Amino acid sequence: MASPPVRPWGELQHDLLVAIMSRVGTPDLLSGGAPRACSAWWAAARDPFAWRRVDLRDWTALTSARRAAGTRATSTSVSVQDALAGVLEVAATRADGRMEAVLLPEFADEDHILFLAERSPNLQYFSFPTTCMTYDQFCKAIGKLQSLKGMAVDESLINYDALHHVHQCCPDFLELKVFALYVDEYMASIICDSLPRLKKLEIPNADMSCAAIIKFLDCLEELEYMDISGYETSAISSTVLHKASRLKVFIWNSKFELGEFKDCSNCGEHSINPLEPCNCIMDHKVMDWLAGPSQAS
Repeated sequence: MASPPVRPWGELQHDLLVAIMSRVGTPDLLSGGAPRACSAWWAAARDPFAWRRVDLRDWTALTSARRAAGTRATSTSVSVQDALAGVLEVAATRADGRMEAVLLPEFADEDHILFLAERSPNLQYFSFPTTCMTYDQFCKAIGKLQSLKGMAVDESLINYDALHHVHQCCPDFLELKVFALYVDEYMASIICDSLPRLKKLEIPNADMSCAAIIKFLDCLEELEYMDISGYETSAISSTVLHKASRLKVFIWNSKFELGEFKDCSNCGEHSINPLEPCNCIMDHKVMDWLAGPSQAS
């Protein structure tokens, strides 16, 4: 039987190539547009729709891609901030105003977010995990991003004035992620009071009080999605689970549950080996253990 004819990748329709390129990740997207690529892939890598979501968090992979593309942004004489500015310039140019989301690396600073606000005013989401942002500059950037629907920021930007400015400037803002070490009821109140229409809230890997979790669940009436996974205190009680039952998604697995803890808050056993769990788990009392002795049912 004769083999079916094989068609070259370069003959795929342009729209399909663009859809593929938009999913390969920014490092591959950069190198996919290098001179060595065929003309069809080269064109797809430069189509604005392929640059709607730009993930710059893996800087090592990005610098390798830039080097492969033959640019000078990875020269040893260029700082990482300048190199990031060069990548953002490429992304903004190729996106041609269609960039919807950008995820910045940890060393990004306020100049980078201000550049995005100037060049990509239709941006809907950004992740800015660093503390290198003053209140005035943050408000300046937010004032230009009226289409913003969500953001991920460090806890240093979680204050009433900053978030209230987001609420005033961005009428469609519904999603917040916070990079925080500790979240108490006061911080929860700030978020609830300034962003009452939140539908999605993510605060992973934080030391969070039970009162803070309940505050979110009681006050954010439109909340549908909540991720507090990786929390470091046993704050999940039967009350929390009951209140969270109205959500579409509630992710709350803790470091305790995953065997990454050093001791058990219920029985006091130390240096627990996940392969040899303590009596609380062996007796299937996981929920009582997580809630703590005072909240056990």
